[in-house]
Amino acid sequence: MPMHPTRQGELNVLLSTLLGSVLPVITILSFTYVPPLLSAGMSTLFAGLYFAFLLTVKREWPLLQKRAAWKNILLATFFIGIAGYGCLFLGLKFTTAGNASILNLTEVFFSFLILGLFLHHEPLLPRTIIGASCMVFGALLVLLPKGTGEWQWGNLLILVGAALAPFGNRYAQRARRIVSTNVIMLYRSIISGICLLLIALAIEEIPSRDALLSSLVFLSINGVLLLGLSVSLWVEGIHRIPITKAVAMVSIMPLFTLAAAYFVLHEQPSFLQVTALLPITAGMVLLTKSTKIPMEVASGT
Repeated sequence: MPMHPTRQGELNVLLSTLLGSVLPVITILSFTYVPPLLSAGMSTLFAGLYFAFLLTVKREWPLLQKRAAWKNILLATFFIGIAGYGCLFLGLKFTTAGNASILNLTEVFFSFLILGLFLHHEPLLPRTIIGASCMVFGALLVLLPKGTGEWQWGNLLILVGAALAPFGNRYAQRARRIVSTNVIMLYRSIISGICLLLIALAIEEIPSRDALLSSLVFLSINGVLLLGLSVSLWVEGIHRIPITKAVAMVSIMPLFTLAAAYFVLHEQPSFLQVTALLPITAGMVLLTKSTKIPMEVASGT
């Protein structure tokens, strides 16, 4: 018996969430062999191979020639593929997988603030104010100086990446009206991968041949499964269930990340991480229930 579309959508989003939750852990493991920007560049190029395969299977290669989408694809690539991924991978060098996963949830807050409130003039309802305040408070619990009194720059970079994502998602949504998601992701992966590699070659120490070979397992997992298949599952999922429901399901991602980081990286979940997760999750629920979350939240993961 065929699966009901709603159940299929929920399964797709859940699988996407599970895969996405492992991204910070695998990325940190790759740093054993290669520096952050090189890891980001190679991972996104592996994602490009995945989307090239999908384009071949679906016979969508002719869509690459639609120039009307190029401007928006390039802008989406800059905000997400280059600046966003650059901040994420660099941030993971200086923070924990758990912190990164928790702070990434603030993308919902920035999407509401930038795309919903500023650009679409959403009303400031009491529930939206409370929800936004909860997310800011939760982020501050992770960001505020601890111990030495110094700001944790890795956490700040993760937050910057989350703030940039809504801009890229907005341009990705515009491009999606002209070409398929696979076309957008192929362009984004190849262009951002090359740009990140060039930056890495200019400012990072190039690892040895043996180190590069040892990193291929982690980089291919990052690219094909976590930056490739996970995105495909997410896009298919939000075609079948409401975006607000999908976004709410994503709120469980840090729990999986914390569990994976504990077993793989031996990172002990801290009291502040658990404490921060509560108001951030509550804020996500309030924001997604109180206003129409823009499509851009879901279009460019």
